[in-house]
Amino acid sequence: MFSFSHIAIVFLIALLVFGPEKLPEVARIVGKALGDFRRASTDFRRVIEDEFAEIDRQNREKEELSRRKALEVSSTPPAGAPSGEGASNPGSPVPGSSDPGPAPAPPVSGTVPQSVARESAAPGVEESSTLSPASPADGHSA
Repeated sequence: MFSFSHIAIVFLIALLVFGPEKLPEVARIVGKALGDFRRASTDFRRVIEDEFAEIDRQNREKEELSRRKALEVSSTPPAGAPSGEGASNPGSPVPGSSDPGPAPAPPVSGTVPQSVARESAAPGVEESSTLSPASPADGHSA
């Protein structure tokens, strides 16, 4: 910046130009002007920083909103998929639940052991040892 010799030269020139009687008044005016300029520049910088902070906040809110919308879109079923309370898969987990739900039952083959058939039968109903699509409705095999 300025060295002491530069400041001394400026002071001497100001003393010669304004004289010893007006120099304190001029120094006060210059000091007040510099103070006002410093305050105005600080206020201006603060306003600009506040505006940039507000713009950044709005951008973050927009990004968060777009992320939420993307999550909603990805979590909703496709248009052709069934929706509603009774339309969900019994083996699929409930959204928001950590419990995967009951495991799906294994597929049933054509032959059922006698012990399983007797245990699963309702009281008073006889069952055969094989499952046949052509069996009569009364439970007796032909």
